[in-house]
Amino acid sequence: MKKFKFKIDGSEYEVSVNEIDKNIAEIEVNGTPFTVEIERQEKSVLSINRKPAGKVNPVTTPTRLVSASSIKSPLPGVIVKVLVQPGDTVKRGDVLLTMESMKMENNILAEEDTVIKTVYVQPGQSVLQDDILIDFEGTATTVQAPAQTSTTTTAPVSAPAPKTAATITVKSPLPGSVIKVYITVGQTIKRGDTLLTLESMKMENNILSEKSGVIKAIHVVAGQTVMQEDALVDME
Repeated sequence: MKKFKFKIDGSEYEVSVNEIDKNIAEIEVNGTPFTVEIERQEKSVLSINRKPAGKVNPVTTPTRLVSASSIKSPLPGVIVKVLVQPGDTVKRGDVLLTMESMKMENNILAEEDTVIKTVYVQPGQSVLQDDILIDFEGTATTVQAPAQTSTTTTAPVSAPAPKTAATITVKSPLPGSVIKVYITVGQTIKRGDTLLTLESMKMENNILSEKSGVIKAIHVVAGQTVMQEDALVDME
């Protein structure tokens, strides 16, 4: 059994990993049992399969190591600090930047000794999952800098509209409750704009648009409870 201790805003949390069988893990957070499923991708994403016996406490995201060719954002979030610039020589384990995601600050570390080639982000900038943040020397990558999150006005929900072949449906990544909707039907949005805010496991998550387009339908209102994979917004 492995034990980890985390501290968030002055509160301490103890996480115990009791057993891992293939992609199923049994863990305890401050004594509360959970069964979680691990998706083995570029990063591990934990999704809860059953309701815990008691109160859910947030768990911090661990510090991540990055590849030696380029850095991609592990989660949607906001850049807090950038500690390097083009031409800097960094060593394995050096902190390259800090980003905030789901009210948690995550240090992005260098995995190998290398030289910074290009930095695509700056403090205060919003990024989407898998956006390229930094390139190292020897990396031939052409990217568009992640878009800034725009501020729009909350609007009433619309009735569902028929989908066409070009319709893109934004689905809920987690079960939770909608706090605020920032868009209206017919509104033109850009990649990276905030569509709505979802509260899940006592953490607020901004749902960002992955593409530019026009809002066709909004399926939720503030205060509404949604399940994972529920349709939130249609856009085209």
